[in-house]
Amino acid sequence: MLYYYKEMILGFGELWYNNIHGHNESLVRSGYVTSARNDDETVCHHSIRVTKENRLRGFWVMWYYVWYGLAALCAAIYAVKAIVNNKTNRLAPLVGGVCAAAALVNIMYLARISAKSYFSASLSTSIFMVCLDILLLFVIHHGIEFTQSMISSPGYKKLLLILWDTVIILDALLLMVNVFHEVELRYQYDANSFYAIKYMYVEQPLFYFHMCFLYLSICGVICLWLYKALSVPKIYRSRYCCIPLELLGCGIVSGLYVAGILKLPVDVTVLMFGFSTSTVYWSTFDYTSKGMLNSTRKMILEYMGTPMILFDYEGYVADTNRDMRKLFPVLNSQERRITMMDFMQIASIRDLQNTSTNQIFEWYNPGDEGARVYQCTFTCLKDEKDRNIGHLLLMKNVEMEKDMLTQLYSKQSFYSRMEHIVNQQMYPVTVVVCNANGIGLVNDVYGWTKGNEMLRMAADLLRNTLPQKAIISRMDDGDMAAGLAQAEQEYAVRLFENIREQYRQANDTGINADLEYGIAVIRDNSKSVEQAVREAIESMHTKKLMNETSQKSSQLDSLKQTLTESDYETEEHVERTKEMAVKLGRALNLSDAELGKLALLAVLHDIGKIAVPHSILLKPGKLTEEEWEVMKTHTEKGYRIASASKELKPIAEYILHHHERWDGHGYPGGLSGEEIPLLSRIITVVDSHDVMVHDRPYHTAMSHAAAVEELLRCSGSQFDPHIVTVFLQVLQEEREAG
Repeated sequence: MLYYYKEMILGFGELWYNNIHGHNESLVRSGYVTSARNDDETVCHHSIRVTKENRLRGFWVMWYYVWYGLAALCAAIYAVKAIVNNKTNRLAPLVGGVCAAAALVNIMYLARISAKSYFSASLSTSIFMVCLDILLLFVIHHGIEFTQSMISSPGYKKLLLILWDTVIILDALLLMVNVFHEVELRYQYDANSFYAIKYMYVEQPLFYFHMCFLYLSICGVICLWLYKALSVPKIYRSRYCCIPLELLGCGIVSGLYVAGILKLPVDVTVLMFGFSTSTVYWSTFDYTSKGMLNSTRKMILEYMGTPMILFDYEGYVADTNRDMRKLFPVLNSQERRITMMDFMQIASIRDLQNTSTNQIFEWYNPGDEGARVYQCTFTCLKDEKDRNIGHLLLMKNVEMEKDMLTQLYSKQSFYSRMEHIVNQQMYPVTVVVCNANGIGLVNDVYGWTKGNEMLRMAADLLRNTLPQKAIISRMDDGDMAAGLAQAEQEYAVRLFENIREQYRQANDTGINADLEYGIAVIRDNSKSVEQAVREAIESMHTKKLMNETSQKSSQLDSLKQTLTESDYETEEHVERTKEMAVKLGRALNLSDAELGKLALLAVLHDIGKIAVPHSILLKPGKLTEEEWEVMKTHTEKGYRIASASKELKPIAEYILHHHERWDGHGYPGGLSGEEIPLLSRIITVVDSHDVMVHDRPYHTAMSHAAAVEELLRCSGSQFDPHIVTVFLQVLQEEREAG
């Protein structure tokens, strides 16, 4: 049966071959006819051999049509896809041209191997080679436009393409002339040729010009593509390597075939041209969406910046990224498979309740590598039928989180990193919290874009001015915090005064904007980072009340105005008292928070007087006993006014006791010595001295010497003696400096 089918196929091939080539004599030479006419055994065997050769030749010719037809069809399909599916892509016409030319090359090669006459062989061969020139032209243009690496100057590129196109057109004209004058090729008929092509061509001198130009052009394009492949990252190289490798393969096969080294019935290079169009199309249009997909996914996992580990449905480690392997080097080992439970024990993860539900929890790194705090997200992976297919654990480094606007580290990151410094006992640790005043007004006048620009400017000033090891973060409500290890308050003040001045100079809005800050110092483990931050924020808010660029200052301005209208107090007295109180506070080494409160206290310590009748406040003479009792109530009234305000509440107690005496004979509580709050003792000395040396309706100003003598006389009775001593030193330094 198999023999029968074999003979039938070979017989069909013989008929196909004879029909195309017109060799009807093969029928006459069939074995049966020859045996009937001649009994000579040799002639019979010769006839049978010729018949089998013809039948086999016809069988292969049939398959030549099939394969070259498929190659032409493949190229034509990709030509249509390139033009139709990629209309907006500038490379679409070039890819379409490459594919269309490859289709024509295969069609014309079929015409060449099917030639029945000398003229048809010459014409089809010339057109075939012209199509090769056209294919080469599109390949060159596509390679130069697609790689865009070696020829950067548009002028040089244009000149090179014009030169190349001119040579190709000249070669095509010579091939067309060859049909009538045979300047490149001539032909001869060989009925017994082993090759499928009966009309074999013989090279003329100009043919070598054609071949040299063809191979040199292919070499140039290959070099162009390979140079591009070597100049891009490794992950992209496959896109630029496939085409030159296929061109190199085509060139080698073609060279071996033309040289006669490769003994094949047909030129298979033509087939390679047709089927290679799929590679050209893929490299140009589909590489990003398809070819790079797996590589891109892997690259994203590797460089996502978040440790990741994937467990398969059996609970074994399936995949990790480099951040996870760096955190747990044991994952680099391939010697044994690690289970989920093994990993949980290795990582000391205790907050994972179970493995059947999604969870979010914190993990504290016990090792030296990586951050200290990670936010872990444990996810159960399910398929469309809700079946378990694995588990995913992501460990987000909260210390590396950044604010999108300022690119400063997050609040959680600040606390975590500051705790690390405090745990190392790098005392003193100074915490500074600052905020940009006037941003709200800038937003109203210029819009949010300008306001955000000023916030980014403030963040940049912090980054560029503070030491490299400073921890800078974005806090709540637009605040920015900085942590300085082994830094004293005075050092932080110098830094932030410099930043403040740069911010003022860089402000181009015309709006009176400023940068306010508060400072807190951690000297031992008795104060936590959270307490220091709260203290710095409170200090900053206190200062904001006295900063005219802050919206909070309007409340203070209103109270100051009411006070100056109600009493003998003047703005000059208030400013002098505030300035001298801050100087004395610095001499006493007060903290930044206490200095802020002291400055505010200097302005508002007598705020209770706005509730005292004007007849008593403005009485030029001595007050009666009843009037004096009413006057003494201003401390309690001031305490109640301050306590009712969130901003003034921190100084309420100091307002209440600013008329206490060191000997305990003051009011309203009769406190003595160090029972009296320190800020109240300070403001008593400063306010009393300013009243002594300046005129009032009820007394004439004293001289400096008389005021000093009065302070010394009352030291130990009315005033704290230590504060008086330091205050007199400050006064002496001022007089010497002035």
